[in-house]
Amino acid sequence: MKYANETVTIKQYSTEKVGDGAVLLSVLSVGHNFVFLRVGAIGLPNRDERLNIGEFLNFDVGESGLFEIRLLSVAGFVTATFLVTRIK
Repeated sequence: MKYANETVTIKQYSTEKVGDGAVLLSVLSVGHNFVFLRVGAIGLPNRDERLNIGEFLNFDVGESGLFEIRLLSVAGFVTATFLVTRIK
């Protein structure tokens, strides 16, 4: 079974709903080739991570699925672009 994916660009200090609204993704800081981000979902604890370009994290949202969040690029120390894929 193939699941949908989406590409999302988020400004520093901003939050977006991704994965059909199941996941909240906040960009805390953007560096030269990395970001500090906070991933969360309603009813679950937040997870703070640092990702370098090309790295990913898996975030389990229970019945809503398992999501892979991969950092694709950063721009001007201001925005970060992610590929969010539901993998389960």
